[in-house]
Amino acid sequence: MPLVGGAQGLRQPVHAEDLAIGAISAALSQAAANQIYSLPGGETLTYREMIGRIFDGMRLPRRTLSIPPVLWRAGFVVAKPLFPSANAAMGIRMMKDMAFDSTPAVRDFGWKPRSFFPVFD
Repeated sequence: MPLVGGAQGLRQPVHAEDLAIGAISAALSQAAANQIYSLPGGETLTYREMIGRIFDGMRLPRRTLSIPPVLWRAGFVVAKPLFPSANAAMGIRMMKDMAFDSTPAVRDFGWKPRSFFPVFD
């Protein structure tokens, strides 16, 4: 898996079932009426670690390749004729923090997502 710039951007992956449970809990909570919430997963991981856990869940060795951002961008310039809809932004986002505060959801309807340990059957 190619990872741009060390892929140190923070992520909080969340399980779909946790989102469904959260939606039901919010619907039953008066405090959550007409509110908007961030619903992050139960832990904060780097993008690199998140990808590593996906490999773990697939029972595969963690195989990543760190690519400097400049090389990543150059690669997309070269690949553009072959993949016209592709762009470099998805890789550049691996370096950006995308973590959110769940405090209001915890307070208003007991948001309690699980940690990220995916399993693939």
